[in-house]
Amino acid sequence: MKKIIVMVIIFMISFIVLAYAETSIKAEVDKTSITTDETLTYKIIITSSEKRMPEPQIPKFEGFSVISQAQSSTISFVQAGIKTILVYAFILAPTDKGKFKIRPSTIKIKNKTYSSDAFEIEVTQGKSKPKPPSEQKPSLPKELPQEEEKPQITL
Repeated sequence: MKKIIVMVIIFMISFIVLAYAETSIKAEVDKTSITTDETLTYKIIITSSEKRMPEPQIPKFEGFSVISQAQSSTISFVQAGIKTILVYAFILAPTDKGKFKIRPSTIKIKNKTYSSDAFEIEVTQGKSKPKPPSEQKPSLPKELPQEEEKPQITL
C-alpha cells in the first residue's frame, strides 16, 4: 500500500512539474554515424506554455544538405493553461565525409534563450560518392521552349 501511495505522489509531482513547465527545447538525431549513402533525421521539439512562439534559430547544417523538412504543432488545454508543442524535422544528406558538428538550436521567449544539445556526426564513405549540394537540387531547364512549342490559345 505504501508503494502505491509513493508512486501516486511521484506521478502527481511529475505531472505538476510538466504542466507548469515554462519552455524547453530538445533536439535529437536518429544516428550519429552514417555513410555517404544514408540520410540523417534531425528533430527539434519545443514545449512551452506560450500560445505564440517565435521561430527557433536552426543551425546551418555544415557538411549536409537539407533534402526535406516538415513542421507540426499541437496546442493542448491543460489544467494549468495552454501547452504548445512544436516539432521541426529535417532529412539531411551528407555532402562530404568526415566529422561534422550540428550546433544547438535556440529559441528566445520572454527575453530568455533556450538551447538544445549539439551533435557530432561521423560520415564515412559509402558505396557511392556524395553529391555536392548543387547537384542535389533540381535544376531549371537551360533553354525555354521555342515559339512553335508554346501552346496557343485563341478566344
